[in-house]
Amino acid sequence: MNLAIIETERLILRKMKASDDQALFQIFNDPKAMKFYLHTKSMDETKLWIQSVQNHDMSYGFSLWTAEKKGGKQIIGQCGLLLQRVDGTIEVELGYLFLQDFWGKGYATEAAQSCINHGFQNLGLTRITALIDPEHHASRKVVVKIGMKKEKQIIKWDKPIDVYSIQAGGVSVD
Repeated sequence: MNLAIIETERLILRKMKASDDQALFQIFNDPKAMKFYLHTKSMDETKLWIQSVQNHDMSYGFSLWTAEKKGGKQIIGQCGLLLQRVDGTIEVELGYLFLQDFWGKGYATEAAQSCINHGFQNLGLTRITALIDPEHHASRKVVVKIGMKKEKQIIKWDKPIDVYSIQAGGVSVD
């Protein structure tokens, strides 16, 4: 069974598997990587997260995907699209999270751009959002680089969150 969803120059984004738990736990249990999330995750929470992502994919045909480096098949993060409530409306959100060793090297931007393109070209989406903590400057750079614009600030997860979005036709195509 082919789990690959998207292939980029340096990455393969594929459906999550239960056996990804150890690799994803390295990210989810890293306080620095999880600084802008609610909390780090235990191994049990990581396994539940993977099940939740798999269920989302089965229900909607898309979700967060495991990001593997081409060649060695090393799992370096996750990136993808999921449904998220934004100000009472259900939106499709772009999300990404990578191992620290791969920060600042363009992997998040490469993965995020490919997910946006996939959403518009293959899933027929017309709008994609990203929810960014105002203090998360690196994440903001990623979404701005791929053409997203800040729409507004909301309160979510008991803190201010900036909402960025892009419409179909407003994205560069590979």
